[in-house]
Amino acid sequence: MSNFAVRHVLPALAALSAAAAPLAAQDKQQQPLDINSFEAVKAVSDPQMAPNGSAVLYAVRTTSLGTNSRSSFTYKVAASGGIATAYPDASTSASQARWSPDGKRVAYIAGGQLWVADQMGGTRKQLTTLAGGATGPIWSPSGDRIAFTSRAYPSCSEDACNAARQKAADSNPVKAHIADELMYRHWNAWDDGTRAHLFVVGADGNGQLDLTPGATYDVPPGPFGGSEGYAWAPDGRELAYTAKDAGREDAWSTDNNLYTVPAAGGKPRVITDANKGADENPVYSPDGKVILYHSQARAGFESDRWRLMAYDRSSHQSRELLPQWDRNADSYVFAADGHAILIQTVDASREKFYRSTFSNGNASAPQLVLSERNNGSLSLDRAGRTMAWVQDAADRPAEVFVATLGAGVSGLHQLSHENDALLATLKLYPVEDYWFKGANGDSVQGMILRPPQWTQGKKFPVVLLIHGGPQVPWLDQWHGRWNYQMFAAPGYGLVIINPRGSPGYGQKFVDAISRDWGGAVYSDLMLGLDAALAKDPWLDGTRMGAAGGSYGGYMVDWIAGHSDRFKALVSHAGPYNLENMYGATEELWFPAWEYGGPYWDSTAMAQQYRKWSPHLYAKNFKTPTLVTAGELDYRVPYTEDLSFFSALQRQGVPSRLVVFPDEGHWIQKPQNQKLWWSEVQGWLGKYLQAPAM
Repeated sequence: MSNFAVRHVLPALAALSAAAAPLAAQDKQQQPLDINSFEAVKAVSDPQMAPNGSAVLYAVRTTSLGTNSRSSFTYKVAASGGIATAYPDASTSASQARWSPDGKRVAYIAGGQLWVADQMGGTRKQLTTLAGGATGPIWSPSGDRIAFTSRAYPSCSEDACNAARQKAADSNPVKAHIADELMYRHWNAWDDGTRAHLFVVGADGNGQLDLTPGATYDVPPGPFGGSEGYAWAPDGRELAYTAKDAGREDAWSTDNNLYTVPAAGGKPRVITDANKGADENPVYSPDGKVILYHSQARAGFESDRWRLMAYDRSSHQSRELLPQWDRNADSYVFAADGHAILIQTVDASREKFYRSTFSNGNASAPQLVLSERNNGSLSLDRAGRTMAWVQDAADRPAEVFVATLGAGVSGLHQLSHENDALLATLKLYPVEDYWFKGANGDSVQGMILRPPQWTQGKKFPVVLLIHGGPQVPWLDQWHGRWNYQMFAAPGYGLVIINPRGSPGYGQKFVDAISRDWGGAVYSDLMLGLDAALAKDPWLDGTRMGAAGGSYGGYMVDWIAGHSDRFKALVSHAGPYNLENMYGATEELWFPAWEYGGPYWDSTAMAQQYRKWSPHLYAKNFKTPTLVTAGELDYRVPYTEDLSFFSALQRQGVPSRLVVFPDEGHWIQKPQNQKLWWSEVQGWLGKYLQAPAM
């Protein structure tokens, strides 16, 4: 495994991290995290630095268990610090706020439509009244127009048609789903016939224009794409955007492409059609000569390395900028003068910022800028000197930070303080990194978290957490769903391992899980658990449980048929019968790559489906298991969980099924999360017999 990053800690950041570390967990007045304090955490995101570096806009999402709802508001605070005020006011639920290029106005979304106000929140004007709403505003370089997306029926040329079609569908008593092609449903929703189109509108509300009329594809592709999927050219005459126009191959193709389209309207032109992997998220250079984007070379593989590419607008040729850099270019932004690129990537369980110089079309080897804790959502001022971003960790929810970017980073300080008062009441330990020899004798990373009740000389039950993806790593982060502190709160030590398949350790390490789902990864997890028990004797190896969701749920199902070392298991949304999984999931490129093809391919059937499917080992099930799922989960249909539960029950294995009819792959609604945590903690407590707090 490559571990190329030069590691250093900026002095200011090191001091900050040291101050925030284990002291919090040793205050006798503090309490473990519970569902009420978990839901009381304010989710801070989307910082936007003012063009002149004077202020920052950021989003805050709050939760009400009582009303079973969440609310999002935007706040504004001086970059030097101070009291944050609601923008545009305390009664408006505004999101996706974006400064105009001159910093005098802000575009934002409220009530599902696009608005503009001045920098103080006054002189507000609603710019859109579209039936499909508006989302993802970005200003043109001159500030005279705003690009955004809205859902529309491809056959409609006017919004009145969209409104009429929508009304007819809503009022029709027949709700049947009819499909002639695949991708008839995606993530947690059935295809309703609409597509996300790219629009522009004047900053005064005039001149609204659909730039992709009639398009039968989404801009950007769903289900999670946002405004990072499109961008303005510096002269304001063109936009580039991400889309996938794969026709009937949509369900098994990963061939997303970049398109350019005149800002005044015209025929879009695809600029990355030579590559059959995914090409996404354009960023124009300040001089307009180059479009950066990230790209995957292998068609059909959604977890291939995201290469940083540069498209030359004169020669119409693309080339990779950092071919020797064995990390993903997850996001990237040019510095103001265009001579440097800041890149966000995952490295060894943390999101980090790197900087690469850019000159004459060439980029230098990236140098580490921020390495401690988890960093994301970078925003720069117009001069490229003042930066805002969000930082979090396992023991600290996300907050906005600000620093000055020069030869290094200076003046680093926490800008938002939305959760400080709550954190002062909680006992929270940070994660502790450790490394061990994995299945192939290579170096694998894990993290250990102490429970809030930890005392020297006392043993605590253990919970092994297994991540999903499978090419999605555990990070040193404050997770909004699988929160480490909530798992640890009843008195459990956590072992959190990034086995092969996890990004942040080189692409070879990522590739090693495909078509070997129950092989070396399982060994990594067991070896990592053994290494943790040897390292920290306070972890009680006689009282252990394991929990995982998605691929982690698959691995829990696999463990159920291959190990008796655990006292209790928790499986959420896990593929159980791989043949059924292929036939019912929506993104068919995923099982086709991971399992080597469809189940009617004889080689794939013999080497994958009939080898790595947990249901084939059902006769070995003995461990008490909690199974949870969402009925709206179209990625791993909940029937996988029903099948697993049926096998457990028919063989008399202690088991419990919890299905949420109004949830998808993730359990997100506040009251549903409350029940989910109650069931998980109750199940683990029943079998691990955690000591009383």
